Amino acid sequence: MADDENAPPEEVVVIDYEAIDDATGFKAADLAIWRAYEQMLSKPEDERQDTDSWIDEFAEEKKYDKKRVKFVVSMGIYAGPRDEFNQRCGSGKAIYANGDVYEGDFFEGKKHGQGHYTFKKDGKSEVDRLIEAQWNSKPASETQEQFVTRVSAQLKIGTAIVESAIEYGFYPCFHGDYELGFRTGQGLMKNKDGSVYKGFWLKNKRHGHGQLYYVNGDAYSGEWSDGLKHGFGTYRFANNGGECRGEWVKGNFVDGQWIMSDGVYYEGKFDKKNRPSDSNATMHFPEKRTVMAGVYKKGRWAPLNDIHVSEETPAAENWAA
Repeated sequence: MADDENAPPEEVVVIDYEAIDDATGFKAADLAIWRAYEQMLSKPEDERQDTDSWIDEFAEEKKYDKKRVKFVVSMGIYAGPRDEFNQRCGSGKAIYANGDVYEGDFFEGKKHGQGHYTFKKDGKSEVDRLIEAQWNSKPASETQEQFVTRVSAQLKIGTAIVESAIEYGFYPCFHGDYELGFRTGQGLMKNKDGSVYKGFWLKNKRHGHGQLYYVNGDAYSGEWSDGLKHGFGTYRFANNGGECRGEWVKGNFVDGQWIMSDGVYYEGKFDKKNRPSDSNATMHFPEKRTVMAGVYKKGRWAPLNDIHVSEETPAAENWAA
């Protein structure tokens, strides 16, 4: 009994949960919880604790309120103003429970206005990792333009892919307009496969005019609907400079011109695999000002009549760089 009476009192830890970290704008206690949780998640999967056990252990060791720790782990953290209903509003920054990060405008608790969302949970694409490695070892004397030219040629990828990685970072991301939580308006998306879309959106889907730049250098410029190529558009092939220019329906090229690298072009309908399928198509030779009717059979052009004089040229491409 005497020993108990003489034991030093247990240290009382007072934590100010409202104190702000000056460097980040987050609440300092929330930021400390989140950083510790991120460190645990960064370990190899077989070395990680389950989340509930980690919460119990962290709260006990650091003398944090367990409910506060669980809330941060479940909801992420936020720095910015709130409205009278405690909803996020105005300009702020949020780190979500999955690690994704958003910086931009909020309204009634939702992303609304201009913003930048980084998909950290998806990790970096292979092509972004390669660009990042090149960027980190870039000679000081090399200009950004020279870097883009060199790396796109070295990795055999489109210049738009390299330019977007430099400007927007090496993680998949969206930079543009939001409306009540949805990507709606105009914006740029770096996709998790490394491709890049610039254009208009409606409720998180490509909608309206936009350009999609593929990693291999191919590109599409034209109309979209409900996330698919739909309307007039041009698909450009990087390997030979050829194009498919015309009408698209729900992602399929259905009617238009297949322009080859030498300027000769097929005009007619296409099947669901984007192959020529018109029994009454035409093949145009602009340099010779001639045209002939025919059909594609087993990948070969089969003329149906003699060559005729023609002044026709390919349709306007409607390309936007």
